[in-house]
Order: sequence, then structure tokens, then C-alpha cells
Amino acid sequence: MEDLKIPNTAKTPGIDFNSVTGDFFVSGISVPENPKGFYTTVIEWLKEYVKIPAENTKMVFELSYVNTSSLQYFYDLLMLLDGVNGKKTTVNIEWYYLEDDVDMQEMGQDFKDALSVDFSFIPIEDS
Repeated sequence: MEDLKIPNTAKTPGIDFNSVTGDFFVSGISVPENPKGFYTTVIEWLKEYVKIPAENTKMVFELSYVNTSSLQYFYDLLMLLDGVNGKKTTVNIEWYYLEDDVDMQEMGQDFKDALSVDFSFIPIEDS
């Protein structure tokens, strides 16, 4: 299975998913004009990955801004991983947020509350 790499733009996050190591990174800003068009590729890739995942899977979210239309797609991604957690792979989520960004922290907390995967919250100092 080939890795999935999508460079970030002014409106879409960078995606760097490594199928061998199980390390997945979503970073930047997520305000795509066509979220379905952007995230369908990512979700389809992840559906293939969860069939034969790495022993450990780590998804890192390091986003500075997310619009509400992106949230459903993040939830879909996380639900795919939640479905194989503890069965085919051990899943860990790292949620980075600016330490003064309460909205982004709460967004991560909402995801954590809906899932069974391990979640780590990592505040970043605003420079």
C-alpha cells in the first residue's frame, strides 16, 4: 500500500499517512471549499489501511483552524480507527492546540469523549 501525501494549501491541511509505520499527520488549516472532494480520498485510503494496519497507529492532529464542515470528516476518520483499536492495531491520537485556543481544545475533547482510542492533548505555546 502506498503512503498518502497531500501537501497543505491555504485552505486544506497537509496529509502525511505512512502505512508501514502507522504514523499519520494532519496539519495546517482545514477550510476546504469542497470538503467531501478533499476528504473522500483520505477516507478511502484509511478504509484500505484498516484492513491490514501496522501494529501501532498514531494519528497526530496539529491544526490551527478547522471549520465545522471538516469536523464530520475528522469524526469519520477517527471512527474508522476506533473500529480496529485493540483488535488489529493499538491507536493513539495526539491532539495539538495553541494553549490559549479553548475552542480547538474542546473540539479534541469532544472527539475523545466519543471514542475508545487513547487521546493525548498537547498544548503549544503561542509565539
